[in-house]
Amino acid sequence: MAYKNFDFVVFGSGAGGNMIFQGLRRLDVTFANWQTDILNRWTPTNPSTTIPRVVEKDDNKNNTNFTRRYLEKGDYFRLKTLQLGYNIPKNVIQKIGAQKVRVYVMSENLFTITKYTGYDPEIGGTVFGVDKGIYPQARSFMVGLNVGF
Repeated sequence: MAYKNFDFVVFGSGAGGNMIFQGLRRLDVTFANWQTDILNRWTPTNPSTTIPRVVEKDDNKNNTNFTRRYLEKGDYFRLKTLQLGYNIPKNVIQKIGAQKVRVYVMSENLFTITKYTGYDPEIGGTVFGVDKGIYPQARSFMVGLNVGF
């Protein structure tokens, strides 16, 4: 979009209706990499929970089997690119011998709307639908200058 000397770029993407296996912790190691939701596990004083108790010997395999408990909705929307630019008028830039000068500010991965509890609902890797803890996409802010002679 452009108006007078200003231009504006916005790009977003998302997904809906998919499920993600939130596999951030190793299920084959009983005490590996728990997230904070384990604090709401079953205990004698907290019997009304869907998170099983944590024990060293997991005979029932409550915490080491692949179950629906690890499936989460993968719906998200991410604002991938937001950019605002300004073209300096020609009568100003002709004094320095330029044909075009544009300044801009830009952000990438500004925000993500999701209820997914893993690092990033836009998971990468080689197994589709399984979050293996790939590091999330970085948010960046940039200021730029384009000069054409």
